[in-house]
Amino acid sequence: MRILDKYLYKELMATFFAVLVVLLLITFGTEATRLLAKAVEGKLPASIVFQVLVLQIPTALELILPLVALLSVMLAMGRLYQDREIVVLNSCGIGRGYFQKIMTRFLIPMVVLTALVTLWLTPWAVKTERALIAQAQVTAPLAGLVAGRFNSLPQSNGVLYAHTIGRDGEMSDIWIRLVEGERDQTIIAPRGFFEWKDDRLALVLLNGLSYEGLLGGEQLSVREFGRFDGFLPDLQASVAQPKRQEKNSFALWQSETLEDQAMLQWRLAVPLSVLVLGLVALKLSKTEPRQGRFAKLFIAIVLYVFYMQSMITLDDWVKAGIWPIDLGLWIVPALFLLYALGSPKIWSRIPKLKVAK
Repeated sequence: MRILDKYLYKELMATFFAVLVVLLLITFGTEATRLLAKAVEGKLPASIVFQVLVLQIPTALELILPLVALLSVMLAMGRLYQDREIVVLNSCGIGRGYFQKIMTRFLIPMVVLTALVTLWLTPWAVKTERALIAQAQVTAPLAGLVAGRFNSLPQSNGVLYAHTIGRDGEMSDIWIRLVEGERDQTIIAPRGFFEWKDDRLALVLLNGLSYEGLLGGEQLSVREFGRFDGFLPDLQASVAQPKRQEKNSFALWQSETLEDQAMLQWRLAVPLSVLVLGLVALKLSKTEPRQGRFAKLFIAIVLYVFYMQSMITLDDWVKAGIWPIDLGLWIVPALFLLYALGSPKIWSRIPKLKVAK
């Protein structure tokens, strides 16, 4: 390997990892905020927030890696143009073909890495995430309850308050108000917990008091109990259904449905997009002396948005039967690759329309 090859690979690799880290921090900063909000609302057990966040990395990488390839190549090669190093290399006989070859060699390992993510890691992560949440909901049926807050019971049948809720489901200072028609009941207990009985979720309260008729309209009744068992099946958290993204790639290959074939094409087209957008970035990185290093960065981001939106649109069309499955999503990377590899001389040879005066 020549010294120039090592120099270019070093520049590309350093920029690639820098852009990847920045985009991951931006993406998962937003995602972590969303998961923490769900945990505060009781929609997600707090104990598995970090695990769920880690399992969402493969899904995010599917969208991030093509953009990372685009931006890293543009920034690395743009610096070479800005510092006039490319001019020196061109004067030494190193032309456009050499940089395309270097870029292809650099991007091929990224394509393989992205293929591993889309074809294997993402389906596994989605399936594991669903199973993790389902297991947490089964072992922690209080996922929908928040300590120190008045929690509305299902179907507006009452309110439950617990000062503290432990990880094992142990609750303290419990206050419950149940409403059934014109009958109201208020229950107070210093200690309680949930347990499973006959595949139903039972609320167990110990050494408490039960009040009926506090709102008037009937005789006030006060009862003391040592143990209260009440079934609240509606508090059981619902288990998410399996997602189509969980299907392994081999099953998608054998499937004949349009949805599965479109999903398989997406998993194959995303790794190819890393190579295509990297080569597009190589062409866009050429700047004039006074343009600046970030002159075409906005154009690159717009192209990326257009590229991914076209892929998503064609994916929807394939599923609906509007777009032929044979063309599928391949038309988008094919057109961008034609632009990336096309020589400017080819476009200049296209006859231009002359307007008659």
